[in-house]
Amino acid sequence: MSYLSWSNLVVGYPNKKSLTNPFSGEITFPGIYAIVGQNGCGKSTLLKTWLGLIKPLKGSVLFHDAPIPTAHNISQGIAYVPQFHAVNRYFHISVCDFIKQGKGPHYHFTQNDHQEIINLLSEWQLSGYENRSFHELSGGQKTRAMIVRAIISKPKMLFLDEPLASLDVCCQQQLMDTLEELAQEHKVCIFIVDHHLENFKSYITKKISFTRKHDQEISTVVL
Repeated sequence: MSYLSWSNLVVGYPNKKSLTNPFSGEITFPGIYAIVGQNGCGKSTLLKTWLGLIKPLKGSVLFHDAPIPTAHNISQGIAYVPQFHAVNRYFHISVCDFIKQGKGPHYHFTQNDHQEIINLLSEWQLSGYENRSFHELSGGQKTRAMIVRAIISKPKMLFLDEPLASLDVCCQQQLMDTLEELAQEHKVCIFIVDHHLENFKSYITKKISFTRKHDQEISTVVL
């Protein structure tokens, strides 16, 4: 059974030119899959299309040999760390409550769950921030909080859009070590878009490469 498969997929936005030629592929085993290529070639758009946030212009996408769910939740084992956080700055939410969202709206938290959050915050250099407003965090701290929210859900498929960009070298290494552990020990399939992966080649199971010639507007995608 496939974790993820797609057939004759073309990604882009409605009423605009497509960003890719049709391409097909299949992911059948856990690992870290890097999505690489120049800016504007469609990497983040591909991630959002796989997640069902954007409809494909052509072709189809299957999760576990079934159509993309109409609503993603924790029961489907899917987690997503976007490039930019989408929390309304006028809405106060504590770091702890923000991370709790990763478990889904109906999860009943225990004292052990709360301690797990405290431990993860300490691991990700956010110790003592659990009651701080999410909006008071720096860009790098917000990224780390979003990563904690994603991994606390114990997903089977994890999608990350440029998570390394706002992290320092120490946190970049920590993130890649954590992703490798998730992939190897917990059989998680991880897709990561980023421009900072040259130093982490040994972690990558496979690359999905976008290439575009200077005189073209359409990317060719190679798995």
